[in-house]
Amino acid sequence: MKEKKTAKVWIGILIGLGVGAIVVTGAIIVFVYYFFTGGPAQTTDNAGSYEETMHKYTNEVVGKVHTGFFTFPETIPESAFVNDFAPEFYFSYRDTWDDPTCEVYLKCRYSDADYAKETDRLRNGEFELGDDGSKVVNHLEYEDSKRFMHPVYKAIDCDNHSYEYAMDLGNNEIAYIYTSFKDDPRSLKRIPEEYLPDDYADSLMKNTYDNGGFNVYVTEKTDEYKLYDYGDRFK
Repeated sequence: MKEKKTAKVWIGILIGLGVGAIVVTGAIIVFVYYFFTGGPAQTTDNAGSYEETMHKYTNEVVGKVHTGFFTFPETIPESAFVNDFAPEFYFSYRDTWDDPTCEVYLKCRYSDADYAKETDRLRNGEFELGDDGSKVVNHLEYEDSKRFMHPVYKAIDCDNHSYEYAMDLGNNEIAYIYTSFKDDPRSLKRIPEEYLPDDYADSLMKNTYDNGGFNVYVTEKTDEYKLYDYGDRFK
């Protein structure tokens, strides 16, 4: 009888240890998943919360993107909401290991006056960057080439696995695009593939710090490139 009881005790202990090992292993897997991938992406597609969303991800310490969104407008003017072409907005953020993975897309059709004002901002706007008391002023880079379907005003052109630009579609329409660590076009949920540069995937797969990519937020290219503080435009 004692032997049977002892056997049952050991069986119970082994079952308990097995269950415990499964629980611990599962907890470790979940921890590693969230640590390296950030868990499920945080997304929004409500154009009415555009300023609030942009402020959240440029201002908060946790969940902060690595861009000032200079190409994107500070606010969406009312004229973009009063016609049959309501703004398209999509913001996806995932706090993956080392750098966040992002996809941000905004497309607006403006009134004549707002379109003229916005293209003037993109063409002639001066963006102040600061660092330890010193300040520099940078401008977006204009490109009208076969790489893009339409002319673009660039803040980032294949730098640190990122792109950021505003594409002038004509007919008072502008599309604003930001991607970070979305090296495969198939991973993009809302940005139309035809709005990407034709060398998008190839350029990002070969991306390095010294590949000559343009970045309006960087003023000194080294292995530890100098990134200036770009502030928060969305208040």
